[in-house]
Amino acid sequence: MASIHEKIAAALQHKDQGNDAFKQADIKKALTQYHLAILGLSGLDQQMAGVPMMSAMQPGASTATDAQKSEIKVQLAVVYANMAACHLKNGNYKRAIEVCNSALKQDPDNVKAKFRRGQAKLQEGNLAGAEVDFESLGEKVPGVKAELEKLKKKTKEAQEKQRKTMGGFLSRGRILTPEDEAEDDRAKAAAAAEAAASSSSSGSRSGAASTSDTSADKSSSKARRVPQAKNVVKPKPTAPREEPTTWSGTAPKIQELEDGEE
Repeated sequence: MASIHEKIAAALQHKDQGNDAFKQADIKKALTQYHLAILGLSGLDQQMAGVPMMSAMQPGASTATDAQKSEIKVQLAVVYANMAACHLKNGNYKRAIEVCNSALKQDPDNVKAKFRRGQAKLQEGNLAGAEVDFESLGEKVPGVKAELEKLKKKTKEAQEKQRKTMGGFLSRGRILTPEDEAEDDRAKAAAAAEAAASSSSSGSRSGAASTSDTSADKSSSKARRVPQAKNVVKPKPTAPREEPTTWSGTAPKIQELEDGEE
């Protein structure tokens, strides 16, 4: 059965392979090797400890010494911090923060874990949290000064954007984060949808009223219309009556037919 020392050595080999993969920009392989290293190291500081019966059954088994327990915690923190570097490369800032927290749980003094957690918070828009992590390290730590400059720039941009949003006034000194902006956008969209629905409802009522008025006008027009009688026979006009002529005593001349004419 492998000793604690051998198990630690095997786990550290996975860590080294992960480092090589990271240098070659093979992030997926690096994460796999770091995960195997964590599996190899996890629980070694508790193995066989406080279990005398198990120790008696496995004489070759050994328990971790205090020095080994300390080394295991330190190496776990290192591997978790290296995993954070991979997640930062992938843009998975939430996961980067989680593994940094795991690293700091094993070793609160791990500088890289705190530094990378600050970087992830900065990218997520948690400016206050990033500032706490960077300030706790101090500017003497390589990279911290540059990150603080980025933090100041992002803070200034956020404040300027909020001044415009609030009409030139800061809202109680609160800095808008991307989550806040997304919430504001959703609220504006909901208000616009509600206004559109209200306008549509008002238009429907107006159309109904207009239709009712038109119907009333038609009814009134029908009421004013004078009914005409059907099948009315109009009398035919009569010819004027001729007055009798008086005899003058002279017979009218009859035109004689000329030859050749009928």
